[in-house]
Order: sequence, then structure tokens, then C-alpha cells
Amino acid sequence: MNSSEALFELSLINAEESNTNFDDFFIWGLEKGIPPEILTRLKKVWDFTKVAIEESISIGKIIVNTIWKFMKAHPQLSVGLALGAAVGLLVAAIPFVGPLLAPLAGTLTSLYGAGVGAAMEQDVRDATSPIQAAISLAKSFFELLIEIFKAVKAHFEE
Repeated sequence: MNSSEALFELSLINAEESNTNFDDFFIWGLEKGIPPEILTRLKKVWDFTKVAIEESISIGKIIVNTIWKFMKAHPQLSVGLALGAAVGLLVAAIPFVGPLLAPLAGTLTSLYGAGVGAAMEQDVRDATSPIQAAISLAKSFFELLIEIFKAVKAHFEE
């Protein structure tokens, strides 16, 4: 994907996400058992914006909504595993928000381990651990978004 296509895609995604509200995500998160401390940190991510092509892009809102869609699309994963896989992958792969998500990734480490611990004991005989499977699933889910952000970053570096 070239940088102009990426900027266009990012603009479209930004328009789609413009009507979303953090309160809806927060309430859903509380209902699913996500600790309020993590949801509060995600609010800081939600508020992150970047100016591109004379347009303010709500990168944080796009990231949090994509994580939310991932968690809703894969309810079979424990909340900790899904959130940990999503944030872990995004911290490593997406420019702009890596430093913003890094503190959250640290907080999720304990939740991630607790949510997966029992499942790992049961799946020791499997070649693919639940953690590896979740990360692979998150990677395929977030591939397009990661590609868009990398192309946009390349545009700004030119």
C-alpha cells in the first residue's frame, strides 16, 4: 500500500469512527470485567490525535475501537488474553502509538498472565499455546490497520 492510499484509508476509518463514544466502550468493558484502571488508561489512548493532510485523525479512537471490535469478534478468548494480545501487538507494530501504549502494555502483563495461566496448563500438550494462537489471531485481525499506519508513517518521514 502506498502512502496516498494509506492516508485515504485512514481518513475513511477516521470518518467511520467519528461518531463513537468512549463511554459506550467503558461501560462494555466494565460489564466484561476489564479493570477500571485499564479502561482509564485506554481513555488516554482514545484521546490521542495526529494531524494528517490538514485533517485531525483520531488515531487513539481508531486503535481502541479496533481493539474493541477484536474483543467482540472473539468472545471465546478471555478478556485478559484478547486485550493483552491486541495491545502487545499494537505496541510493537504501530508507529505513533507505541510509546503511548507502552505503559498500558505493562499493566496488561499481569492481567494477561492471570487470564491465560489456567488455560496454558490444560493446553500444554498442544503445539500452539493459547498465547501464540491469540497473538496470531490479533495479527491477522490488525494487519490492514498496521499496514495503513506504517505507510502513513513513511509518508511523514519523506
